[in-house]
Amino acid sequence: MFSNNQSEDNYDHIDDSLIYSSTNIPGPGCNMNDLNSCPNQMCNCTNLCQTSSCECISSAGYNNYDNFGKLISINRFIYECNDLCKCTLCQNRIVQLGPRIGLRISQCSKGYGLYTDIYIERGQFVCEYAGEIIDLTEAERRSNLDHENYIFVINEHFSGNVTTTVIDSTIIGNIGRYINHSCEPNCMIVPVRVDSLIPRLAIFAIKDIQCNEEITYHYGGEGSCPQNNLSEVKCLCESFSCNRFLPRKTGLF
Repeated sequence: MFSNNQSEDNYDHIDDSLIYSSTNIPGPGCNMNDLNSCPNQMCNCTNLCQTSSCECISSAGYNNYDNFGKLISINRFIYECNDLCKCTLCQNRIVQLGPRIGLRISQCSKGYGLYTDIYIERGQFVCEYAGEIIDLTEAERRSNLDHENYIFVINEHFSGNVTTTVIDSTIIGNIGRYINHSCEPNCMIVPVRVDSLIPRLAIFAIKDIQCNEEITYHYGGEGSCPQNNLSEVKCLCESFSCNRFLPRKTGLF
């Protein structure tokens, strides 16, 4: 349905010492019950899922994606149709289809970066940030051993409760690990649940991205980063509103 997405992840690392994994795998501290628990929603749709008839969509009360596969809102709780659903391809299956075609790892002033060889529209899915699912204790241990790590922590707030997901792509991960920070990003990370209660960290474009442009997101989250939450690592994004230093990794310690 959406020809710019791959049905399989055909990318690979440029460093043979790294292990490529197209999606998350359990690591130390991973909650296996949550990992193996499929969301309660499932549908019996045989054609395209519609808001009026699809249990997965109607339970949320809104469509996650439009008819062109673009994310409608970044501020919604997203469940895609899953393996228990009768539908095969529908507008509620985007992240699980795999990353976009035309992504390229290239050297840049920051080391390596992820670029696109094709035009990407605002709202379109780019790729996951995949790696080992670990807990905060293991994340702290690894951070103390290696400050140059690729640990990503995301906190979701539901009805006064906080759900924390930690993904480490330092050694095991996918093409998403090469995405650099920018103080004026063109993408952001959105948690999306498919066949597990543990979300996939999906990277969506928040503005149109031109051919040969670098893919970036803000390491501190959706908005700007306050001065008291900046690290001592220099930011190299060179954007007009650059804060000069990278955000601290939230959720750790």
